[in-house]
Amino acid sequence: MRDRVKGRRLFFISILFLVLLSFPVLSIFNQGGTVAGVPVLYLYLMVMWLLCIVAIGLFVERKRIRKPKQKA
Repeated sequence: MRDRVKGRRLFFISILFLVLLSFPVLSIFNQGGTVAGVPVLYLYLMVMWLLCIVAIGLFVERKRIRKPKQKA
C-alpha cells in the first residue's frame, strides 16, 4: 500500500514539473531580459530542473517518522 501511494505522489510531482517545463510556460520567460547577465529563460530552466531533482530526492529519501506506541 505504501509503495502505491509513493508512486502516485511521484507521478504527481513528475506531471507538475512536466507542465512547468512545457512550451506555454516557457514562452512566458522567453522575454529577452537578463538576471545577473544570465538570460531569464535559461535561469528559469535551471532553477526548475534543480527544484525537480531536489523535490524528488527529498520525497524518495524521506523516512517515515513513527510515533512511539503507548502502553495501555
